[in-house]
Amino acid sequence: MAAAIATVCEACGSRRLVRRAVEGVELLVCELCDALHGDDAAIELVELRQEARERGYDPDVYALVRALERVPTFKVAGAAAGDEVRHEYPFVFLRLEPGGLVHMERLLTSLEMANRATKRRWVVETTLQRGLLFVLRPRFWKRVGEITSEDIREARLDLDVLARTLARDTALPWWGLPL
Repeated sequence: MAAAIATVCEACGSRRLVRRAVEGVELLVCELCDALHGDDAAIELVELRQEARERGYDPDVYALVRALERVPTFKVAGAAAGDEVRHEYPFVFLRLEPGGLVHMERLLTSLEMANRATKRRWVVETTLQRGLLFVLRPRFWKRVGEITSEDIREARLDLDVLARTLARDTALPWWGLPL
């Protein structure tokens, strides 16, 4: 049975609801208070995309950022979803809080499992930038100058796979995170 389409704003009572694309999703929006109306999953997607932008992240990488932030010893220091035009690949920079190496090992285990479903092999590299900085990124098996737009497009598609895998795994007992 289909859900009834709202004719009155649940937030303010206005009847001035207009159909509008918000963050690429078609919803009803109250002209008075900007409240969103429609399918719960669609509204949740829009709110997640808006939250990503408010925090300065591309919505395509944000689910992975949130999954990583669920780990109390991980601090996301930056992330980008990649840019095909500028030939920039996706990445997430992580710093570890004390005791974080055990969670890094678990992240690598999850990553190994996720790599069975990704188009690119994803790795964690370490560099020294005001302390240890861990970089989660795709490996392309070629020189940086040879990375194509198609390579970056495929790596961007992997972001969702990584986010889902990490969200699933961190909820499992072997990660040992609080519920």
